[in-house]
Amino acid sequence: LEMERVLKDTGSIYLHCDPTASHYLKAMMDAVFGRENFRNEIVWYYKNASRGRKQRAKAHDIILLYAKDGEGIFNREDVLVPYESGMTAWRHKKAGKEPPKGKTPDDVIVIPSLNTMDKERTGYPTQKPLVLYKNFIEASSNPGDIVLDPFAGCATTCVAAEQLGRQWIGVDIQETAGDVIRDRLQKEVSENMAWDSIVRVLTQAPERTDDGEPVAPELVVTSQKRNAPRIPVREVREQLIVRDGQRCQGCGWEPPYSDHLQVDHKKPKSLQGKDEMPNYTLLCDPCNRKKSNKLSLAELRVARVEEGRMDANWWEKEGKWD
Repeated sequence: LEMERVLKDTGSIYLHCDPTASHYLKAMMDAVFGRENFRNEIVWYYKNASRGRKQRAKAHDIILLYAKDGEGIFNREDVLVPYESGMTAWRHKKAGKEPPKGKTPDDVIVIPSLNTMDKERTGYPTQKPLVLYKNFIEASSNPGDIVLDPFAGCATTCVAAEQLGRQWIGVDIQETAGDVIRDRLQKEVSENMAWDSIVRVLTQAPERTDDGEPVAPELVVTSQKRNAPRIPVREVREQLIVRDGQRCQGCGWEPPYSDHLQVDHKKPKSLQGKDEMPNYTLLCDPCNRKKSNKLSLAELRVARVEEGRMDANWWEKEGKWD
């Protein structure tokens, strides 16, 4: 949402993700940037050398490309790829024409993984090859443009932008990110420049210029409340036995072993029931399956009475109907 807010009308955004999440993120990006502004699903193929025995080897990542508005920038001439044979050049020579410099790249980029590029390694676990990000920056920006990486990490985007004559901004939650960026600029761009004075590290976010208006009103963004530490099921069961006795709270069955009782919710989570002790109860397996996520504990008990599976007087005596 924030990237959409600050992106220029001629700008583009690349979202680099793992194949296990790309299909979910595609729907999210459609909602924020608009399906009409989707440009490419780029496959980075890195030829994984390892070959598993139980499944195909993972050998690619997905990059989703969206434009802010319309076509965006596409510098085709800067990212042309060579033809795979000399046939096209031969035909142009025979026709008296200049052979083309190359062809438009397709949506599969073949670049080895960082495992073969030890000189670039910084120790950052999700580091990507410099040449990959240079390809994106060349294709979608012009010299002097500003490139923003909101997850700058080990500075690959910043270094690529600097080498290509772009301005850049990197954002990262790590306090040492500024030092990593300076070190890589010194090593990979120019060791003679005073990067300590050139690269400024800000710790305060700039003021917004849009009065806080939402980018995509159709999306409701809610903050997540941190859940309390989960109590092991065995401990929950023991506390419930102390509270309610070693019996199924649905049908009243008293098993010989406590493990025969399962921990469930009085009010299902599908009905906004909470993961907390007052909402936990113990059920036998048949009652748990019947209750599922559709019935409350009180509704389950009514069903069991109607089926003749329990003595209603028992619940009345125990005062459990509430």
